[in-house]
Formats: sequence, structure tokens, C-alpha cells
Amino acid sequence: MAPIYLNNAASSWPKAPGVAEAVRRAVEAMPAEASRGSGHDTDPRDECRSLLAGLMGIPWPERIALTQGATLALNLAILGCARLGVRHVVTTATEHNSVLRPLRHLERQGILRLSVVGLTGDGQVDLEQFVKALAGGVDLVVVNHASNVTGRVNDAATLFRLAREAGALTLLDASQTLGVLPVRPLEIGAQMVAFTGHKGLCGPEGTGGLYVSPEVDLPPVLSGGTGVRSDLPLQPDEMPMRMEAGTPNSPGLAGLAAALRWAASDGRLEGQRRRDLGSLLRRSLSQIRGVHVFDAGCPEEAGTGVVSFAIAGWPPDEAALVLEECFGIRCRAGLHCAPEIHRWIGSAPYGTIRFSVSGANTESDVEAAVSAVRAMAAARAEQGEAAA
Repeated sequence: MAPIYLNNAASSWPKAPGVAEAVRRAVEAMPAEASRGSGHDTDPRDECRSLLAGLMGIPWPERIALTQGATLALNLAILGCARLGVRHVVTTATEHNSVLRPLRHLERQGILRLSVVGLTGDGQVDLEQFVKALAGGVDLVVVNHASNVTGRVNDAATLFRLAREAGALTLLDASQTLGVLPVRPLEIGAQMVAFTGHKGLCGPEGTGGLYVSPEVDLPPVLSGGTGVRSDLPLQPDEMPMRMEAGTPNSPGLAGLAAALRWAASDGRLEGQRRRDLGSLLRRSLSQIRGVHVFDAGCPEEAGTGVVSFAIAGWPPDEAALVLEECFGIRCRAGLHCAPEIHRWIGSAPYGTIRFSVSGANTESDVEAAVSAVRAMAAARAEQGEAAA
């Protein structure tokens, strides 16, 4: 029996059609110096920027710096903002460690003060607490577009409107949403957007980027070779060169370009199918005795195909191992690199079992996963009754 892959929040599989072929062609081709003075017009970076700008509704493709992933993009944004003099940062309990760790390193160094806003009982960012955090003066607000633990989409437009009214810069972590939901920086007031290529976009690992609005004069954090303007003693001021130092991941970006072409055509339905399957999975798991779905009340329109749950009597890591070895279902267990949210949803300290679907999954996959969880819950319940 072929395994069922339900770990798309970590990395999508299968990749979009044409991605593997594009990567292979790039690896096998003679290296070029496209956009570095060679006169070639085959640079996948230019195509990626153009396609990403179209996807996000941005009229400035050059404002998108390409990186090895969202973690680097978030660090470029956060550390760059610290160089701008940011001293108070407000973020949320839904954040990934790619946001929390760089902020806490800066806090430990005495460079900034960090406020982490918690959640309400129904799983939303606590708006009242958020407003209070802004009231003391704020320089930067960082918001996770959607949780990689519960799948809930944050109301970034409202949070960023309040942030900008308070005079703060705004940074969106779109790691879980680009390619799944509309990500429109100009509509929601996001001045910076970090994203990855290997999740919702179904591209290769090691790709991603950072959009920086023309409103933000973000200083570079990395410096080095750019292939052009080598006479300058400092990193060039122009975007995207000011954010891109060193040799690019050309094979990965060729694959990302293929994924973006797919996303602009056949991939447009992928996000909706992912959300529909996620809603089915959430509803079905919620009906099993002995299974607790975290944020079970997440509205269908505010989900991303990510569902976290617990099975009574099963430690999450042990349950995930059994799901894979006995039922052929590959998922993930633990804290999912997002430690703060577990305190608010009641899954600390061990975390959750997480299923995350993609548009490539089927209703049969969901049925098989639900059946496996039902069997595990029943088996542990029978053991408990026998012991009693």
C-alpha cells in the first residue's frame, strides 16, 4: 500500500508538475551569468520575481528579494529593522521560531523589547491585548498569516491597520499561506512579506523570498558578491541586490519558476481543494470519541488544510510513529517549531499530532487517516477498560 503523505505544512509533496524537470535541466546546463552582465535572458530570478509580483498584486517585482527560504527572509527583515532603530516589537503567540528566535536574541542583547500577544478562548489573536500592547508605543508588528499548528488564518488586515495607525512597520509571515490563500500586501497593509517556495507553492526546498515595500528603506544584513557593481565598497543600494548577496540557488529557482507558472494556471484550484479537504478532516476527527481537535471551531474560510489533534492515551510522538509504521500515514508530532501557541491551546508541553493536506490528497486519503485514528483511539480505550 502506498503511503499517504499528510505533512504538507512542513513541505509539500508531490511538487508541482515540471518542478523536478526544471531543476534537473538547470543542474545539467552550463552555468550562466544571467543578469550579471553576460547578456543572457534566462535568469530564473527575473521570472520568479515577475510571477511572484503577479501572484501578490505587487507592481514592483524588483522589491522582491529571493532567499533560501522564509527563515532567512524573516531574519533579513527583523535584523534589518533592528538596524533601522526598532526598539519595541509586537507579535503573536501563533508565531514560528523563525520569528520568535531572532526577536528574542535581539531582546537578550538589549536591542529591543518584545511583546507577545496571546489568544482568546476561541483561538483568535486577542485583539484587546493587541491594542494594549500598541498603546505603549511600537516600532514593528510581526504577524503570522496562518498558524502551522492549528491552520487558523489571522486577521492580518485588521492587525496591520491598527499597527500602522500606531506608527509601526508591518511584517507578514506568509509561509503557510502563499499559494494556498490570497496574499495581497497592498490590500492588507503588509510592508514586508516573508514566504517560502516549498510549501503552498509546491516548489523546491531552499527557495523563498522577502517583499519590501518602497515605503521601507530596509538596510542589508548580508553583504558580498552581486556580480555587478563590483566596484562599490558597500552592498549596492538598489533592490533586490541590497538583499541578495552571493551565488543564487539557480536550480532551485528554476524549479520555483516552474511551480509559479503552474500556480498561475492549473494550481489556482489547489488552495481551495486543500482547504476543503482540511475542513473535512477537521469535522471527521472531531466526531471520534477519545480524539480532541485543537481549535475545532476554526471557521472553514479561516483554515489552511492544517489540523492538530490528540488521541487520549497516546503521546503525540508515539502516535505519529504508529500512524506511519502501521497505517502508512506520514504526519508530524510535537511542537512544530511554534512553542508559544501550545500554552494557549492546551497542548503543552508535548505538542500535537498534525495532519496537513495538499490539493494532491484525496477524500480517500482523508477517510483512511480518520479510520486509522479511530482504530487507535478505540484500541487505547479498550486497554484502559481492561486495566480497570
